[in-house]
Amino acid sequence: MRTCRVFWGGVFWQESDHSGVTGMSAGAVYQALGLHGYEVSEVHEDQDELLILVAWPREQWRCPACGSREVHCHDRKTRLWRSAPVGLKATRVVMDVPRLRCLTCSAVRRHQPAFASGQIRHTLSFERYVAQLLKYLTIQDVVRHLGISWHTAMEIDQRRLAALPRPKLSTLKRLAIDEIHSGKRHGFLTIVLDLDSGVVVHVGDGKGEASLKGFFRRLKQARAKIEAVAIDMSGGYVAALKKHLPDVPFVFDRFHVVKLMNEKLTDLRRDLFREATDVLQKQVLKGTRWLLLMGSDTLDSPQRVARRRPGQPSDREKLDAALKLNEPLATAYYLKEKLRLFWDQSDREAAERYLDEWCRQADSSGIRVLHTMAKTLRTHRSGLLAWYDHALSTGPLEGTNNRIKLLQHRAYGYRNKEHFRLRILTLHHTRHRLTG
Repeated sequence: MRTCRVFWGGVFWQESDHSGVTGMSAGAVYQALGLHGYEVSEVHEDQDELLILVAWPREQWRCPACGSREVHCHDRKTRLWRSAPVGLKATRVVMDVPRLRCLTCSAVRRHQPAFASGQIRHTLSFERYVAQLLKYLTIQDVVRHLGISWHTAMEIDQRRLAALPRPKLSTLKRLAIDEIHSGKRHGFLTIVLDLDSGVVVHVGDGKGEASLKGFFRRLKQARAKIEAVAIDMSGGYVAALKKHLPDVPFVFDRFHVVKLMNEKLTDLRRDLFREATDVLQKQVLKGTRWLLLMGSDTLDSPQRVARRRPGQPSDREKLDAALKLNEPLATAYYLKEKLRLFWDQSDREAAERYLDEWCRQADSSGIRVLHTMAKTLRTHRSGLLAWYDHALSTGPLEGTNNRIKLLQHRAYGYRNKEHFRLRILTLHHTRHRLTG
């Protein structure tokens, strides 16, 4: 009986007197490993591995080019494939693959086994097995478990993800667009989310108009009827929407507007601290950065009160002391709090009057950062007021961005950008939300 010994360089045959496993039926092997249409000639077993020898029955030989039965064996090549495990044993399939010469069309072609694909050194059943594991485990986990290369596991996962169904763009109505920084390797990515289903429908390279060009082209081909889009005040996204969806209203996200106002307030506090000559004034300003950015309703929360040391002043007391010492800071803080109420007006007309009054007060304050903020709000007036027609937010997309960051963390990063993109696009298929 022949025994197959496996070396790094390939396979060679050696005569041996011992026999293979007798307790395993050929039918069981066919079912487990997908070897339909092939004969299992021998099965060899040791403590950790099964070696299965298969052959292509002569009566099934066909010319790979024309399908003719009039073929002769030109030569044979021994090939080895990693297959799905049987029990706890690693399994390998060995076959002398014939190269056939066709007497009808004169073609000389190597037979391609149906249980494998191309020159890949594992069977389709092994690929399906790895793909199932990757639904629940990270690539690194699968690599350690099966002893395969990271590149092999990544390619299998990439093919699995690419085969998953994509959402129909024709049904899209409400979208959210935002960018995420995915580290030095991949830089910024632009994410487009379907707000109705929570599905990521596009991942673009970079940020701005260029990152959305391909998406808008596919959107036009799908004849989608977009009703509204939630974005931040990025000039690139605004320009892209005006160019490709000129009739669709875009809504500026509340969180990003308040964040911009907080940045202006921080700039003012920093300037005032730098210009202050009084030691007491500097000391008071130094400890108020986060208090200024907090909403008035979150000052002295139970959690913060519990962490306060005995005799230490409250958040409100510290903030009031800073505001009393500096009138420009008090004015900016007051207008910051007032801007948060823009989204609480009764209707669009009331919000329009409220916005105009806010900008008037900012202009009359004589404070440069407030004047700049008022100019920005006037420039983006239509996108702000559109919230009262379409109460959209990029909040759900912020949650998706957090899942993406967690995905990266659990996978220790993604070396291949296309693989990372596919992972994001198929987040909604993930059964275990935190898998990487």
